[in-house]
Amino acid sequence: MSDLRVCIGCHQSLPATSHYFHKSKDGFHARCRKCRNKKERGARKKKRNKKLEEIERGAVDTFITAARIGGANIPHSSELLEVMMEYFGGVRGFANAYLKQYYDSPVGGAFRTKMLDSIVRLVVGNTAMGGAKKPLDLMTEEELEAELRKQVLEAAMTIKKVEVVDGESMPKLPLVDTAVSPERVLSEVPADRPAG
Repeated sequence: MSDLRVCIGCHQSLPATSHYFHKSKDGFHARCRKCRNKKERGARKKKRNKKLEEIERGAVDTFITAARIGGANIPHSSELLEVMMEYFGGVRGFANAYLKQYYDSPVGGAFRTKMLDSIVRLVVGNTAMGGAKKPLDLMTEEELEAELRKQVLEAAMTIKKVEVVDGESMPKLPLVDTAVSPERVLSEVPADRPAG
C-alpha cells in the first residue's frame, strides 16, 4: 500500500498517488486534487472580477474626462454605447456580464425584476424605432428584393391619381427632381410595370 499524505486544505489523509494529488517536482503537491482545483477556480474567478473592476474604472474615467472637457468631447449616446461595448468585449461580452449579474442576484429579488424590466423597455424602445428590422447590409438578395417590392407597393397604394398608358391603368408617378438618384426613381416604379 502507498504512503498516506495529509492535504493542507481539507486535512484528510489520502494515499500519496496521482489519483489523489497532482504531481510536482518533488513528488506531489501539498493539497489534494479537489482542494487544488477548488483553489484554482477561486483564483480564476478573483482574476476575472479584478479585470471587470478595471474595465469599469476605465470606462468611468474615460467618460468623466470627456465630460469635464465638455462641448463636442461629450460623447453622443450611440458613441457612448459603442465604447461601452468595446470595454466589455463587444455586445456578446456585455450580454454575458449582464446575465452574470442577473444569475448572481437572488431569485425573485428586486434587482432581477429591475434587470428584466430594463431589457423589456430596451426591446420595446428598439422595436418602436425600427431597430428590430434586419439591417440592409445583412439581407440576402432575395430579402432585399422583397423589401424593395413591399416598399414600392406601399408607395403605390398611397398614390391616388391614375393615368392610362397603352390601354392600361397605371399610377401617375410624381415628378422627380434631377438631383435625385436613379435608384430612388427606380424605387418608385411598380415591380410589375414592364421596362422601357
